[in-house]
Amino acid sequence: MDTVENLARKFRAAGLKVTPQRACILETLKDDTTHPHAEQIFRRVRGRFPTISFTTVYKTLQTLRDLGEIVEININPRRSHYDPATDGHHHAFCLNCRNLIDVDAASSIPYPFLPDPGIPGFEVREIQTHFIGVCSPCRSRQGGDR
Repeated sequence: MDTVENLARKFRAAGLKVTPQRACILETLKDDTTHPHAEQIFRRVRGRFPTISFTTVYKTLQTLRDLGEIVEININPRRSHYDPATDGHHHAFCLNCRNLIDVDAASSIPYPFLPDPGIPGFEVREIQTHFIGVCSPCRSRQGGDR
């Protein structure tokens, strides 16, 4: 994710105002590696702006996604998560604790990567690979492999 100042410029260039609430959302997301969902971001921002609406948070997240500044991750069937790291890494989702874990794209080989989707005229803009399973701490609590 870009700096808050550069993001503010991008918002203005897109014809959007940079309100204190939007600036707080930007600052909240910057360098956040926890893959928060919209409700978590809303709660964090509401601490500073008690009257902010969930709609403002959600629309700001969608704008950041559309600008390519965050990645919307749809691995959790209950809700989308947001990641300010747009470097093309993958994610692992734990079925027990529901945490998302970053996975370096290079370390996930030999898992398949499809550079040519075989669809005439189709241009790949983004690839998201998701690994679904049980993380090591949850496996340990369960007593090992199952």
